[in-house]
Amino acid sequence: MDETLVYLQNVKGPVLDVGCGDGLPTISLIQQHQVIGVDFASTMLRRMKSNLPLADLLMGSIDHLPVRGASMSAVTCYFVLSDYSDPTNIVNELSRVLQVNGRIVLSDYSSNDDFNNLLDDLQVKILGKSRDMFRLNQDAIGILLRRSGLNVKTVKELSYPLTIPLDTFINQLYLSSVGPQYKEKELSGDQWRKLLGVWIKRLEVHVTRRFVLALGEKD
Repeated sequence: MDETLVYLQNVKGPVLDVGCGDGLPTISLIQQHQVIGVDFASTMLRRMKSNLPLADLLMGSIDHLPVRGASMSAVTCYFVLSDYSDPTNIVNELSRVLQVNGRIVLSDYSSNDDFNNLLDDLQVKILGKSRDMFRLNQDAIGILLRRSGLNVKTVKELSYPLTIPLDTFINQLYLSSVGPQYKEKELSGDQWRKLLGVWIKRLEVHVTRRFVLALGEKD
């Protein structure tokens, strides 16, 4: 968010936060900009309105934004692309609503993200099925932006180490969408430690979180 705010600091006019959810990134944006949040989930928009009553909100499809073309000074989109197997339409829509010289910020899980790669591995080993979560590397995001008529300013990977107590990690899995299926397996602590392998040290899960950040501009 620090890099987002620096990149958008001279932007005049509204910033469209696509896939705003409950408004976590928008908390920083709204300090400096008029923000319009878009999400398809009414529950998320209600939470965002509660968290940020001054934000303007729109309910609509992310790949068919309820916004006229070339109307936004800037667009942000955080951790949305990974929910779609083909994010091309979404990036095209982000480009469509941007004014000429309008700025775009994209951030999502990197294909090198230890945490998601670990979850992928566990779901295959324990539940026997793929998570089907799409992730992009730096090159892929740059290509997506350029194909949508956007000039890429920066694409880079951000990372930070994360340590999670084993009990907390397992409880988080149990709260996920497939949590009940994990619970049915009734795995012991020793079984979890064996499955986690190199990721666990002294009853703690050690992973490096990696995200891709892309900054661009409409030609």
